[in-house]
Amino acid sequence: MARLFYMSLSGVGAWDATLREASAQLRPYRDYLQTALASAERNKPVLAWRPAEPGEQRTFQARLQERYARRALSTQQARKRRDRHAPTAPTGIWLVLEPPPWRPEEPNDTFDAFFDTRETFDAPGCAKTHQFDIRAHDREGRALLVDRLPSPLIPEPEEEAQEQRPPTATHPRGPLLWLRPHTHPLLCQHQAVRELNDRPAPRLAPLSRLLSTRAQWGTVQSMDIREDEWTFLRAEQPGQPLRDGTEEQRRFVSIARGTPDFAILEGPPGSGKSTAICELIVQLTRLGQRVLLVASTHVAVDNVLDRLLEWQDTLAEKPLLPIRIGEEDRIRAERVIPWTYKRLLNTWRDELLDFLDSPGSEVAPAGNAARQMLREAMNRPQTQGTEPLTRLLLESANLVCGTTIGILQHPAIRATRQGEPFEPFDVMILDEASKTTFSEFLVPALHARKWIVVGDVRQLSPYVEETHLAENVRGLLPETQARAAAHAFLASQGGRNRQSALVAVHSNEEATLLADEADARNVAYVDLDSAMPQMLRKIPGAVPELLYAELVFGSPETLQSFEHRLPGDLQLSSGALPTMPSWEALRRALGTETAEEPVDWAYEVAWRLVRSHELRQSEDRQARYLKDIEALLPVTLNEEQRGRLQRALHNIRRVALPSILELLQEGFERLDGWKDDVALTAGLPREHLQTRLTSLSFQRRMHPHISAFPRERFYTQAPKAGPQTVPKFTMAIRGRVWEPPPPALPRVLLQDASSVASERDWSYSRYARHALWLDIAPEKRHRGARYRANENPAEGRKVLEELDAFVEWARGNPHRDRKGRLIPWEVALLTFYRGQETFLREALKKRPGQGGNTFHFTLGEGTVHVTLGTVDRFQGQEADLVLLSFVKSGAVGFLDSPNRLNVAITRARYQLVLVGHRTYFSAEDRCPAELLRALAASPFYGGDISWEAKR
Repeated sequence: MARLFYMSLSGVGAWDATLREASAQLRPYRDYLQTALASAERNKPVLAWRPAEPGEQRTFQARLQERYARRALSTQQARKRRDRHAPTAPTGIWLVLEPPPWRPEEPNDTFDAFFDTRETFDAPGCAKTHQFDIRAHDREGRALLVDRLPSPLIPEPEEEAQEQRPPTATHPRGPLLWLRPHTHPLLCQHQAVRELNDRPAPRLAPLSRLLSTRAQWGTVQSMDIREDEWTFLRAEQPGQPLRDGTEEQRRFVSIARGTPDFAILEGPPGSGKSTAICELIVQLTRLGQRVLLVASTHVAVDNVLDRLLEWQDTLAEKPLLPIRIGEEDRIRAERVIPWTYKRLLNTWRDELLDFLDSPGSEVAPAGNAARQMLREAMNRPQTQGTEPLTRLLLESANLVCGTTIGILQHPAIRATRQGEPFEPFDVMILDEASKTTFSEFLVPALHARKWIVVGDVRQLSPYVEETHLAENVRGLLPETQARAAAHAFLASQGGRNRQSALVAVHSNEEATLLADEADARNVAYVDLDSAMPQMLRKIPGAVPELLYAELVFGSPETLQSFEHRLPGDLQLSSGALPTMPSWEALRRALGTETAEEPVDWAYEVAWRLVRSHELRQSEDRQARYLKDIEALLPVTLNEEQRGRLQRALHNIRRVALPSILELLQEGFERLDGWKDDVALTAGLPREHLQTRLTSLSFQRRMHPHISAFPRERFYTQAPKAGPQTVPKFTMAIRGRVWEPPPPALPRVLLQDASSVASERDWSYSRYARHALWLDIAPEKRHRGARYRANENPAEGRKVLEELDAFVEWARGNPHRDRKGRLIPWEVALLTFYRGQETFLREALKKRPGQGGNTFHFTLGEGTVHVTLGTVDRFQGQEADLVLLSFVKSGAVGFLDSPNRLNVAITRARYQLVLVGHRTYFSAEDRCPAELLRALAASPFYGGDISWEAKR
């Protein structure tokens, strides 16, 4: 059947060859997603909970009442049906969600999953008897309103011996809540890949060309736009010159209108990508085209839609009829909420029913029968998406907006699963494409005819769920072989990375594997079941071999017999260790940390795959992680097995890590054994990419002090080297002296617009520069004191001190927008680590009236709005003042990721303050990351700070 679809495709070469090539290219995606689905089915989201404190309850209830009050505001003295809905705020018990004890840095996605469901459970089995109905939620407070108080999980009797140990994922205990596995996003991606592979419609030929070695790409048709037709990209006043970069934005709009398939907009932070998208949407709808706007995050979608609605509010005629697909509580822009699908549908239905109830005297009686038929049709039960009014609304909308996965809640798209026809969108625009994988891109892309991809490959890559990645890796090796390789590798590491281990083995084969892996890596080990330890058993006192061993293993019975001689500083334990109370007591006395979970070879490989991709622009740093991955491969594999494993890991990298933007611009490695390139692995052919790609050169967000370092480091590209064709000497040609042309200049993006310096000038004089370091040495930690992982109290207190100083200034210096309206100053407290985020959150929650907040805080009597978060969460956003805490000292962590660091230092408009141990980062003999050394030593971030900060 598939061949009939491929025979109808154009520009892909021979259909049978394309079918084979597409299947080969997409097979790794299908395999990866299938394994990830199985992993998600086994791993139920879990969070800890606690009852909300009285102050928090009041805050949550007040916010809930406010939401319902806004909805019910128009019901007072209502005369129309649409105004007579009076929802009542639900009641119940407020629970505050927290990370589980064994995973203190739980991703925000887990919390979002709890807010996107209506049921939760207080037992991992997710049985009906343990179900709780979620009546409401408060995302800002990370709180749920449930019908009754859950019961803490009590371990089974046979697990009572584990009570002395902290709860773990394998032995949970305490106040916990579970969800059923959240597989919907993965399932959507898997179905999209299958559809492109098995049933590519003719309009999807450009997507199939990405997979073909013989692809033929069409020509972009130039479509000029008259000066008076521009909307967002026009001069501020007639006769004035255009702002810097506007011509580049206009070029993008022209290309996007005229492309037969793809158009790409590459734009650094603050370069006007959203403005260009707004202009493109207006131009496309003027042509009568229907547009689908998607992004991985709600914030990105609503930023564009909010600007369009603000513009349209000033017009007498309304050219746009937008629909926002998604739940209201996920939308922060108030102007967008009335345009959600459910709100619009209710408004249309009520307006029409009001008319049918009271058509008015001017309406002819002859239409009574037709009106009665319409009323009956509206009241008749329909399949979702097929109700006449629903179809009318959806077909009338010329702009539909949503997230890449959430857009599938569009009723007409959902109806296609039951075989209902659906007219695809003329154009799909994907914003923040650097965070979207190819399989995620396909989910909405299958419902469009052309694709506009917008983003910046120098910003953050797609978020990778490491558990899904690890599950794909785990299936590549037998468990005993993988565990042996992982333990031997970890014990072979030098310095603080070395992790010695005690392992219980259950077969001679497993013991042999451990010994072989340890020998290959020169790891000192002791096999307690071998002849020598058995002889030493009879000798009293310490066993020297054990004292210096990095890996100790034996059967459970043998380990028990050696209990009093085992070293207490073995950091890891694995293999279902027997009960050894004396050894456990020794470890507690020595303060030896106990591993939260068993050593996992798959996880050790998976996180290094992610890190190696993050460091792809720093070959020297990337090489370390690639070397570690190579060292993690078992030495007991033969050459053929090793090659097969390497190819499998290579395919996993290709599928899970690069974004659609990176694939189209640069590609990402061929499949093993392929001699020819396809666009998915090599990028669009250079000559066709040049006609489809627009790069924006100017930024209008940051003061020039802030943009200087990222421009020099991330956005200045040397010309690509080529064959030497210019002679090295001057020669005479027909009486004239010929000189070689000057060398090509570097390509520079993130240039400062001419007006940005004056627009970002302000009177806050605490700092001598708009970008600078505050050098904060880590404080000495007291022995025995408990510290949160990735927490730096010294930096945290400095950040709060700087925040307080700004709040005090803001009270006397109100902020106004361009129209003169009072607005709060925006401050972002950013950090690279969730542990530091938690430290700052706990401090901010103690401020008056802020106890029920998590990410957003209001200070200084409303003059300052504070956003707290990690750098990864804050991509796509900006603030007037950014206080950035580095946390690490004496180690690099993932601070050296170029993309993550670029995002971190390009969020501020007026002022950027780097709070970290600059002395360490600038030390060539201590800090191994050249990128961080360059940042710390850069003259663009002076250490000069006014006297106020030195007090």
